[in-house]
Amino acid sequence: MKHARGFTLLEVLVALAIFALIAASVLTASARSVRTAAQLEERTLAMWVADNQLVELQLAETPPADGRDQGQVEFAGRRWLWQSEIQATSEPAMRRVTLWVAAEQRGVSGDLRERAVVSLSGFLGAP
Repeated sequence: MKHARGFTLLEVLVALAIFALIAASVLTASARSVRTAAQLEERTLAMWVADNQLVELQLAETPPADGRDQGQVEFAGRRWLWQSEIQATSEPAMRRVTLWVAAEQRGVSGDLRERAVVSLSGFLGAP
């Protein structure tokens, strides 16, 4: 009588269990990677919006007054909300600008500074 060669049912089940564990960990890691990439893209675009707003303030013919301002801008196919705050500094010829940027989300309200994706600080020459 010849001995049959092959895997037993137990060996096949153990191999399937190992494969399932590895597949689950790979899927979890790839999902985390996709989320991280999306967050990084959002932060990068928000930083570009903040930088553009700061440059517009720096290049304005009449420097903006101290205080807060806010607005929205369309950039990279998305709508972004921004808020700026201009303050005097200890140097009379300089003013500090802080910008906060958040992606527009329907139904979400509240202080933009609390839900901002990024904040950027810079300086302007005083008028």
